[in-house]
Parts: sequence; C-alpha cells; structure tokens
Amino acid sequence: MPLHLPEPPQVVPDRIRTKLHEFADGKKFSTKALRGARKEQLDMSTPHRVYTMSLDDVASGGGLDRARAGGWRYLIEDGGQLIASAEATQTADGEFELSQFTEGPFVAATDKAVKAVRKLPALVADGFELRLLRVPALYMMALWLHSAAADLMVPLAPSPIGKDGKAMPAAEFFGDLAGEVRPAAQPGPPEAQGPRIP
Repeated sequence: MPLHLPEPPQVVPDRIRTKLHEFADGKKFSTKALRGARKEQLDMSTPHRVYTMSLDDVASGGGLDRARAGGWRYLIEDGGQLIASAEATQTADGEFELSQFTEGPFVAATDKAVKAVRKLPALVADGFELRLLRVPALYMMALWLHSAAADLMVPLAPSPIGKDGKAMPAAEFFGDLAGEVRPAAQPGPPEAQGPRIP
C-alpha cells in the first residue's frame, strides 16, 4: 500500500490557494523564495494533518494519545521545486483560515523524509497515513506515520533528539523526547535548567 495522504475538507486547499495567489499578486510575501515565485507556477502538494503536544504532555509521559489535532499543512512548490509550506488552522467558529506560510529547514526536511519513508518495507506491507506532530516548546517536528497496526515517528531536522529522518516506533521516539525534558526537573544553576533547544 502506498503512503496515504489524507483529504482535508475542500475549503482548506481552496483557502490556501486563494491566499497564495492573493499574496503573489499583491507582492505581500516577505520571505525570499515565495517573494520571487510566479503565481502561475505555484502549486500545492502533500496534504497532511498537523497535531500538537505541549511540554507538559511530554514531561508527564504522554504519548500520541495526548496529541491534539489542529490544522492542515501543504508543501508549496514553484515550478515543481519545493520552496515553502502553508498551514490552515480551524477557528473558534469551525472555519479554516490560513495561519502561516513558512520557509526554512523543516520544509526541506519534510520533503526529504516523505521521499525516504515511501521506500520503507513496512509501508508496502501495512500502508500509513501521513501526519505531522509538533512540540513547539522543544522546537520539535516529526512525521507521524499512522496505521491501525503501528505508529512510526520520523524526526525532522533539526531535531533535539537527533535521528533526523529515521523512522522509529512511537515508544522509542517519546522515550528519547522525554530525555530532553528531564533536565528541567533537575536542580542546578538556572542555565542548566529547562529543555535543550537547538
């Protein structure tokens, strides 16, 4: 089975595409690659749901059961070349609105990791749905490959636990991540406390 890309509500890609073209027409982009892109060459790919966990979730030993579904994320291409990502989040009234366009290391890392996981033997056997897990307090993002049989995590570079691009069982991932939080509970000088953030 191939990697499954979930289908967001149609309003999500519609809103992102509208804003993408509106920003391009009005020259509103502030980041280099998007600012230099031509509207007619901009395209969206690789939709995936974004889930978030807090530092407390990780510190208390929580796993994927603590992950909260948030918005939807797409990769943005200019003439077939990856340049950015776009994310839409749900508002209090249940609507989806564009929340951000982003360029940076996590964009390229997402693309690289998706290409790598498509070759995993487990993917062929079981099939996985592509998701993204974010732990903002640790500057951590990881692909979350979900199936009924298993959950695999793929840390995206730069990752506080290393293992960038390596698929691992969720239990191993959260064990490593908890190790980044434990120093915060240890007594010591102020500079030694808190999660280590790259």
